[in-house]
Amino acid sequence: MTPHQDISEDTELTFLPYWRFKGIQYACTPAGVNHWFTDVSCLAIGDAPSQIPFSLGIRSQALTLKRVSARTLGTFIRPRSLKESLEVLSGRNKLSQKALIKEDIGESVSLIYTPFYQAEGQLFDGILNTPLGKTEGVENFTEKDYCRPEKETQILSGLCPGCGWDLEGRSDSLVLICRNCHSLWQPRKDELARVRFGSASPHHSEDVLIPFWRISARVRGIALSTRQDLMQMANLPGGEHSRTSDTGAEPEKLYFWAPAFKIRPKVFLRISRQVTITQPTSELEKKIMKNTHLPITLPATEAIQSIRITLASLATPLRDHLPPLANAEIKANAAALIFLPFEPHHHEFINREMNLAINANVLKLSENL
Repeated sequence: MTPHQDISEDTELTFLPYWRFKGIQYACTPAGVNHWFTDVSCLAIGDAPSQIPFSLGIRSQALTLKRVSARTLGTFIRPRSLKESLEVLSGRNKLSQKALIKEDIGESVSLIYTPFYQAEGQLFDGILNTPLGKTEGVENFTEKDYCRPEKETQILSGLCPGCGWDLEGRSDSLVLICRNCHSLWQPRKDELARVRFGSASPHHSEDVLIPFWRISARVRGIALSTRQDLMQMANLPGGEHSRTSDTGAEPEKLYFWAPAFKIRPKVFLRISRQVTITQPTSELEKKIMKNTHLPITLPATEAIQSIRITLASLATPLRDHLPPLANAEIKANAAALIFLPFEPHHHEFINREMNLAINANVLKLSENL
């Protein structure tokens, strides 16, 4: 965060680290699936004197944040681990404490540095330029391990490892596209790793290709291995007989589907339910189409975590299915990115095969999640 404009350039600033956690929290009780958006922060240093605020409050949401660079003058305190910092935030919602199923979906974690300085025996907030209290106990606190964040940030090349072409992606994209060799790549440790994917052919050149995670998973503890089992759990027509039973074919294999992009929690659940029930059967190609692709902003690990919540939102009646579902073991075998075509309309994108519409404004606003 940038210091107050009235602070002299000669002032020795100390930047203290705060972990910021943003994401959607789901909690499932016999009464239903609840969800809420969380945006919290906590001081990333232990044993802080009382003058130091524990949280940034709404500053991280209300103020403009700038990246730390070599031009950012001041002393930066090294943060402690994210796990240690967030332990103090556990149990922050009473409803989640009573839930049998709890998941954080689509969470993002960032490190924010905010400035403080000392003058005339007082500790000052560098944002508001106001005193926080006497500097007693602060001296030892600011002698902790120092760091330069910009030097410890790892940067990966934006060139395709397969062909050397420029990779395509928005600033918040987790997966980058190479249109030259038709491949997808995502960061993994200190390199880019290839992502399995498939694309359904669009019907029109204006169609937008929207990404979904298709997950093959083994579920133990409840009978759930085919689409027929899923329909029975949801108490929907088709639960007694598979769609292919009349032809004598094997029951359809069940895939779990989830949006590969962040979106409001209620809409996320609705889309996950509808696509999982529909089980899209479009013929897929390993090809990057010329159409516009919606950015991938939700990783496969988060989509896998959403399986239990999606099933809870489908289960009817929930009170009967919830205990075994909460105790079931769900292990993903494979996850692939699937791009499905949606027709752009004035207010929404529509996929007619699934009879699914996604509001365009909701998609746009979800960029801030």
